[in-house]
Amino acid sequence: MASILQKVLDIPSVLSHFLEVDNKDITNCKILGQEQNGEFILCWDLRNQEGSCTAVGLFFYTIKKIQVLMKFKHLVNIVQASINYKNSILGYVTKEPFEDCVEYYRNHISIKKQEKVVNQFSWAQWEPQHQCLFYIHYSNMANSNSDEASLSALQFHDEPQHETVLNVPLNLPNRKTTAENLSNGYFDIPVPLCVHDSMLDVRVLSDARGFVAVCHYYLYQGVSAPLANDHLRTVYLAFSITLLHHGSVVHCNIAGVPMVRAYESRPIFTMQGDQHLLVHFPNMCTLLLDVGPDHEPNCHIVIPCADENRSWKSTIATTIGSAGTVIDLSTMAVFETKITKRHLIEAFKQPDAVLANQQAILHYFIVHRRDMDIVNQLLNSVVDNGLHINCSKLLQEILVGSAFAQVKRNLLSDSISLARYLPITISKHNVPLEIKVNGYTLALSQEMLENPRVMLLSPRQRLIPFRDDLWTRLWELLPGGSIAEDNATSRQEIPRFSNTTVAVKLNVSLVCYQPEVLSRCCTPLSPGGSMLSNSIANIAISDLSHSFQSSSVQLPFVETDTSAASKQEHVISVNLRELSMHLLKQSSMRSNKLRSRNMTEPNAMHVHAVATKYASSQLEISRSLCAHLTLAAGVDTRLHKQIGFQLIDNIEDEQRRSLLTVLQRLIHAADTLAFPLPQGFLSFITYLGYKVMSATMFGQYVRCNTFSLNVDVMKKILADIVDNKEGVLKKLDLLQSLPHSRAKRLMNQWSHPMSVMLRAREHAAEILGGMSIRTSNYRRNVKYRSNSGVTSAFPSQHRMSPLETFLELLTAKAMLADIDYNLLVDATVASTKENMFN
Repeated sequence: MASILQKVLDIPSVLSHFLEVDNKDITNCKILGQEQNGEFILCWDLRNQEGSCTAVGLFFYTIKKIQVLMKFKHLVNIVQASINYKNSILGYVTKEPFEDCVEYYRNHISIKKQEKVVNQFSWAQWEPQHQCLFYIHYSNMANSNSDEASLSALQFHDEPQHETVLNVPLNLPNRKTTAENLSNGYFDIPVPLCVHDSMLDVRVLSDARGFVAVCHYYLYQGVSAPLANDHLRTVYLAFSITLLHHGSVVHCNIAGVPMVRAYESRPIFTMQGDQHLLVHFPNMCTLLLDVGPDHEPNCHIVIPCADENRSWKSTIATTIGSAGTVIDLSTMAVFETKITKRHLIEAFKQPDAVLANQQAILHYFIVHRRDMDIVNQLLNSVVDNGLHINCSKLLQEILVGSAFAQVKRNLLSDSISLARYLPITISKHNVPLEIKVNGYTLALSQEMLENPRVMLLSPRQRLIPFRDDLWTRLWELLPGGSIAEDNATSRQEIPRFSNTTVAVKLNVSLVCYQPEVLSRCCTPLSPGGSMLSNSIANIAISDLSHSFQSSSVQLPFVETDTSAASKQEHVISVNLRELSMHLLKQSSMRSNKLRSRNMTEPNAMHVHAVATKYASSQLEISRSLCAHLTLAAGVDTRLHKQIGFQLIDNIEDEQRRSLLTVLQRLIHAADTLAFPLPQGFLSFITYLGYKVMSATMFGQYVRCNTFSLNVDVMKKILADIVDNKEGVLKKLDLLQSLPHSRAKRLMNQWSHPMSVMLRAREHAAEILGGMSIRTSNYRRNVKYRSNSGVTSAFPSQHRMSPLETFLELLTAKAMLADIDYNLLVDATVASTKENMFN
C-alpha cells in the first residue's frame, strides 16, 4: 500500500534555485513561523566569498516563491519571527547561550507597551488565522493533580482589549509521577507556533466554521506490566480528541507497541478536507475521523499502513494555511497527507475487514465524495462474498446513505435545515470499534461531554456581543445551541429519523395487510400528483451524472403488479406518514431551534416536501441497487432479449444461484429498513427461488413470507409443474399457502380433475352451510349431462343414483339457480376414473 505522505518539495532546493547558489552554500535552513495568510518565515545561513551571514525571507508555499526580507552581517541564532501584513515591520527572537532577545527591525523603533497576558502555563499554541492563544495551565503549578488542568483560549482583537472565551477542564496525567524521568525546560515548535514542556503533546485544530478539536497524544503502560528494558518494554499508544463543536471526545489506543517503535510513531494530526480529521501513525496506521460539523461524529475509518522504514519521531509539524500539508523540520521537506481511493478500496477488501470500517468507507464515498463509481466497485466485492454475514448490513448502509445524499442534493435552501433529521448511516457512534492493524489491536471509542456549553462564553457575554467570529459559530454548533439563547443548560442533540421504527410498525400492519381490499388511491405522495409522477419528477431534476442511475443498467423484470394495491405502496405510505410526523415534531419543538442564523425556519410545506422527496428517493435507490446487484451477480440484462420469468428460464443454473443469493440479501436489507422494493420484484425472486430450491425448501420460504405467491408467479409455476401425481401434490401444497380468494381464482383456471373435484366439494359445502352464491351468467337447472361410462354414478333408470340423491339434498338447501350442476357432475365423473393422472 502506498504511503499516506506524498513529498511535494524541498525548501532548501527551492531556496538555492531562487538565490542561484549551490546547495552546499545554504546551511541551517529552518522555519521561524507562519503568518495568518499561510506564508512561512524562513531563515538560513548563506556562505559567500566574504564569509557567512544569516538571512530572513518569506516563502510563498502555493506559488513556490521566496522574498528575501533582510540579511545580517554575521551569523545570528533566530528562533522565532513574525511580520506585519504590510511586510514593513519584522519582529524576531534570538537565542544565545544565556540570553533571549526580542527585536524589531524597521529603521529605528522601540517597544512602547508590554503586557503579560498569561502568568504561568505548561503548553501554549498561537493560532494566527483567528488571532487567539490556546494555553494549558494548572491551578497550582508547584503541586498539581491530574484533575486541575485547564485549557483556555485568549482571543485578541484589533482594539486593545482581549478576552478569555474558553475554559475547558482537562484530565491529564499527574505531573509529579510523569515528570520524574523527563528533562526540564520548554520546547519550541515553529509550525504551528507552540511552546510546551516535555510532558504535553497537544495540538489544537480549528477553522472559521466553529470547528475546534483539541488533540492530545500520550503513552502509558499498564499498572500490572512487568519491568523490562526499553527494547523489550511495551506501551500503549493513545490519543484523545476533544471535539468542542460536538461536545464529545474520541479516544483511541493501540496496545502492545514496543517502546522503541512508540517513539518513532508520533502521530500527525491534520485536517483532510472539510469534514475529516486525519491521524497518521507512521509505519503503523492512519485514521480518518468523520468529525466535521455537518453531522454527528461517526463512521471513522482505519487504514493500515505499510512500514515506511523511517523514524519521524518529533520532526513533523503541521502547517496552518493548507489543510493536509505537513513539514519535516529536520529536512525541511514539505509533504501532503493524501488519502487516495486506492487506500480505501484496499482497506475495504481486506479479508479480515471489520464491518464498521467497511460501513464507514461506504459512507465516505456515498455521502462525502458522492462517487458512485467507486461504490459500484465495492459492491462487486460485496457480491463476491454474498454468503458473508455482513453482506446485508453493507447493503443497508448503501440504501440509507444514498437516500440521504440524493435528498440533500435536491433540497431547496429553505428546507435544507431539515436534512439533519434524516437518517444518514446505520452505524452507531457510541459503539466501540476494535480492529487489528499490522499485528496490533486498535480500540476506538467515543463519549459525550457533560454540559459543554458551560465551557464557552455565550455571544451575549462577549466584549462585543454577537461578534461574528470562531467562538460565536462554535456556540451555534454546540448540542442544543442557538444564537438566540444565552443559557448553558445541557440539552440532548436532535434525534434523526429511525428506519427500523417504521420496520417494526410494518411488521404489525402487514400481518393484516390485504392487497385485494386496499385501494390504490388512498396513499398519494403529495397533493396534485401520484406517487410515480412525483418520483419521476424528482429524479428528473436530480443531478444523476455520478449516481446509481444509469441508462445502461436496467431491472431484470417488468415493474408491474397484478393486484389492486401493492405492498410497495403500503410501505411507502407508512414511511411518508412516519417521517412527516417526525419532521413536524422535531422542527416545531422550541428546544430544537435552528443553530445557525443563516438557516430559515421550516414550515409545514417544507416538511411535506422533504418527506415526499425522501420517500421517492427510497424507491429510486432500491431500484438502482437491485439493478446493479443483478449486474454484479453476472446477469447482464442488456445481453438478453427477454426479462422477467423468461430471463430466469434462459440463464444458467449457476447464474440463478448467484442472483438468488444477492437478491435475498437485498430483500433482507430492505425489510430491515422498511425500504420499498420495485414492483414485480417479489414475483421475480419467488420464481427464481422456485427454479433454484427444492420443493421442501421453497415451501419453507413461502410459509415464512419470504416469497410471495402473487397471481402472476403462481400462474407461471402451476404451468411449469407437470400434472402427474407428484406434480398435483406440489400444486395443492402451494395453493394451500394462498389466501382463499386468490387460490379459488387459480383453481378455476386449472382444468385438472383434482381441481374439479375440490371446487365441487367447496361448492357443495357452501350450499350445505347456508352460503348462497348466485351466478348470473347462465342457469344451473340442468340435472345432469348424459355421459357414457359412468354407470357407477347412474346405476339404473328405476332407482335414484347417489348423485341424484345428493342433488335432491342440495335442492332442498338452495335455489336451483345457485347450484352448479355441471361442476358437480364433472366432479362425480372424475371420481369414477381409476387413474385421474393419466
